Amino acid sequence: MTVDLSYIGTPLTISIVISCGVQTRQILGEGRSARYIWAPYIFGERTETGEGILVQTPNICGRDLAEHPMPDDFLPVVFWAPDAGNLEFMVAYLNEQAYDQPIAKLKFNRATFAPATKVDYDSWKLTEWKKNIVPLATRHDEYSKGHNFFQGGEFFPRSDRRSLHRLVFSPLACRAYLRVPIPESARSRIQAAWPVGKPHFWLGARSIQEELEKQYPQIFTGYRRLDPNWDREMPGALPSFYEGVGVNRASGLGHIVTNKLAVASGRGLRIPYRVSTGYPWASDRLLTDHMIDVHVDTKDGADHGFAYCFRDMYATYFHPDLNQPPTSVGQRFYIDNQLIGVWPKGQGSAPTPVIMEDDKYIWLADRSAFPLTHELARMQ
Repeated sequence: MTVDLSYIGTPLTISIVISCGVQTRQILGEGRSARYIWAPYIFGERTETGEGILVQTPNICGRDLAEHPMPDDFLPVVFWAPDAGNLEFMVAYLNEQAYDQPIAKLKFNRATFAPATKVDYDSWKLTEWKKNIVPLATRHDEYSKGHNFFQGGEFFPRSDRRSLHRLVFSPLACRAYLRVPIPESARSRIQAAWPVGKPHFWLGARSIQEELEKQYPQIFTGYRRLDPNWDREMPGALPSFYEGVGVNRASGLGHIVTNKLAVASGRGLRIPYRVSTGYPWASDRLLTDHMIDVHVDTKDGADHGFAYCFRDMYATYFHPDLNQPPTSVGQRFYIDNQLIGVWPKGQGSAPTPVIMEDDKYIWLADRSAFPLTHELARMQ
């Protein structure tokens, strides 16, 4: 896999040899099974200025390339990290339009594929592989213990707060909203909940989303993915990016989802957000303040297909005991650093409410963030 990019006008080529394997397993009470795995799942290099550019490889192993060749316009998920030595915060490019925005650091040219041999792989491991900035566990710990930087947990020393509460820690994942239009026929319901003064942005209860999903399933649930305007995007669901299938482009390709009815994320213009319980911003002030700040960015085209990737440490502060309910905490919402509202009692990690834009749009956070780990993929 060769990915040709430009970083602030400077050409950058990232070459990756994808290795394939078969994992056999025997689950108690079931027959023996086998499945394809691939590596590396994410590979990154350092720029001359110390930033990081990372690429997610496609789940190409087990794919019949004679019957289903890689599309010429395949668009992998690409990440930019402000610090190549600290990947705890990254920006993911999740729509082809993201590369055209003023805020974009990168331009995407193309991704090409060619067959590779074991000799090619061994040569790559001795050369290009050494540029990899993704922190790695040993092969044994990765395969046998699940140690992985993006997953966290036991990858870090026990004294590190990223290792606390092993059962409820959150892996590093990418988070964003989708801006979904509200049909004319549903606006009277929205207007009834609109606060006094009719602010441009306001916070709505999850019940608004649930009502819209019930009344307009073709717009707010799985049917939405069949709408040509969204082309298999599914607001409020888990994005398909983590599966290593690429980004669905306006051409209808760019990805390797062969089932025409399946979700293929990428056409939606995601809007990135971060929370104050996220590492590395989280601090012990949360123990006394009991208020989570949610920051959403839209300026300079940030609302055109980006997501913020970070590790949410919510459980460390507000749900340390799995046998007890989580602490109810308030949530403050900012768009481009402007406070738009406060939600007094949020249950679970932020955001709890939806963001309403007048009576015309509802901003839905991806119900499950896009995790940077996958059951069938490895980092090496």
